[in-house]
Amino acid sequence: MSFELSLKSVVDCRHLSVQPDGDEFSVGDPYLGEFIRVPEVAVDVVRLFDGRRTVEDVHRLMLEKYEEEVDVLDFAVTLLECDLIYSVDGAVVHPEVRREASEGLYRLGRFFYSRVMMGVYVVAAVVAVVMMVMRPELFPAFRDVFVYESVGFSALNILVVTAALTVLHEVGHLLAASACRVNSRIRLNLRLIFLVAETDMTGLWGVEKKKRYVPFMAGMMWDGLVIAVCLGVQWFGVGGPVVEAYAAMVVFICMMNVLWQFVVFFRTDLYFVLSNWKNTSALHQHSMLYLRRRVLGKQEDAWDELPEHERKNATWFGMLYGVGAVVAIGVFAYFQIPPLVYGVNLAVGNMIGHPVGSFVFWDGAIVLMVLAVNGVLWLLGLRTNVRERRRMREQQGAVA
Repeated sequence: MSFELSLKSVVDCRHLSVQPDGDEFSVGDPYLGEFIRVPEVAVDVVRLFDGRRTVEDVHRLMLEKYEEEVDVLDFAVTLLECDLIYSVDGAVVHPEVRREASEGLYRLGRFFYSRVMMGVYVVAAVVAVVMMVMRPELFPAFRDVFVYESVGFSALNILVVTAALTVLHEVGHLLAASACRVNSRIRLNLRLIFLVAETDMTGLWGVEKKKRYVPFMAGMMWDGLVIAVCLGVQWFGVGGPVVEAYAAMVVFICMMNVLWQFVVFFRTDLYFVLSNWKNTSALHQHSMLYLRRRVLGKQEDAWDELPEHERKNATWFGMLYGVGAVVAIGVFAYFQIPPLVYGVNLAVGNMIGHPVGSFVFWDGAIVLMVLAVNGVLWLLGLRTNVRERRRMREQQGAVA
């Protein structure tokens, strides 16, 4: 259904969340996941769109308050193009959108992020660090991921365990968002050329600022708890050699995931923590403008148009890219390249040195098949990334 707005249209925006973010406000639909940043005058317009007043009525009230012309109709059209209007003349714009958060997920979220559990996450992180300091041999090494002598079975095992831990990390985000009654979804995406799983928690911008930190940090909290438990298994020798071997493998993967969050230019969990702290929704984009201007010497008109506080944020965050680059190099050098090289060398050796019909040959071939599966997942992430970029361009065109 298409909607045409006029001065006689009755617009309802009572569903929108309004949260102060620095000098501006984040206004949006937490359930649809659409948000825009607007000045205070726009917030007044949104609050007057109560499903009873016409656009003309709101225009008159704004003229009385500000004693100057406010183009209310044009702003209403922008809200409609951004999918931020609930109904026009009583007709719901997006009747298909589920606006009630799952009660079951909400209760689980409230349990896992209660005060008691938050204390558990903090204690677990401290205990994990203490155990590795007291017994350095517990610090993960790349051979920990090869639980079995069979390189092919080990590759499959790495794929399955990594996927399970990734899902666990994202479920942590999902439940924390649900505790704030925010609907979210897990999906695959790309950061530059790297495949990542992420939880879309756009609706958090409709939540009070201080309540956003826990959902952003939730995945790392669960990683820390898992690391502490698995280190404890190794410390006390629980379950025998196989269980201890799996515990060491899990510590290796979770440790890599935690360190990866410090590579902030990939818009990791810590990136969103910093964005929330500095009251900006475009920290990455603005920092790229700064780096292109500073490092490449390009003249960026968009940089000159940024407010002073946004330029300050972009400058110090651009400098953090150096820190992120060092962490990224360390993660690759210690956690990713050694097991990849070791596994591929064993696989190729098995395939070259044994006949096609032998078990050892196909044991090596499995490693290449696992790499192929990762390639397919990468393509799925690419599709999500392309769709996201297209949607952002469409929204920018609508606002312009």
